[in-house]
Amino acid sequence: MPTLHLGVVDVGYVDGDGATTTGDVAGYLEGRFHIMRTFLEQEEDFIHGQLVDAVAGAIESIAQGRPVPGLNGSLGTKLDTRQLFGASVNQRIEERFRDFLDSGEMNRYLPATQQSKAAANGINHRKKNPDTGQARQAFIDTGLYQAAFRAWMT
Repeated sequence: MPTLHLGVVDVGYVDGDGATTTGDVAGYLEGRFHIMRTFLEQEEDFIHGQLVDAVAGAIESIAQGRPVPGLNGSLGTKLDTRQLFGASVNQRIEERFRDFLDSGEMNRYLPATQQSKAAANGINHRKKNPDTGQARQAFIDTGLYQAAFRAWMT
C-alpha cells in the first residue's frame, strides 16, 4: 500500500556553530506545534484529491498503453533511498504547505499562549539585524524549514 510521507531535506543552518539542521528544527516544531500533522489534517481533502487524480491518470495511461512514471522506476526520482511517485503531485502538496505557512493559517490552530513570540516580536534572521520589531508570519524565520519541506510516496 502506498504511503504518503511529509518531512524535510536535512540541511544545515549557517548560523553559530552550524550544528543545527532542518531535521532538528522540524523535529522540534513538530513536537511542540504539530505543524505537519495540522497541515495534513486541515488539507486532507486537497491531498486526497491530488492522489486520486494521480492514480486516475496512471490508470488512464495504462489503458492507453503509455508508460507510467514510478511504476517501473524508469522516470522516478530519488530522495535518499525513497522512490518519489507522481512528482507533480508531490510538488503541489509541497506548494500548499508553503502557502499554509505564508498565509499564517497555522496560527489559527494554536492557542494564543503557544503562538511564536519571536514572530510577534519581529525576530527575522534573514536580515542583518534580526530584531526588526515588525511582526512576521510564524515558522518561516529564515525560510529554510519551509523551503526544505518535501512530500513523497513510497
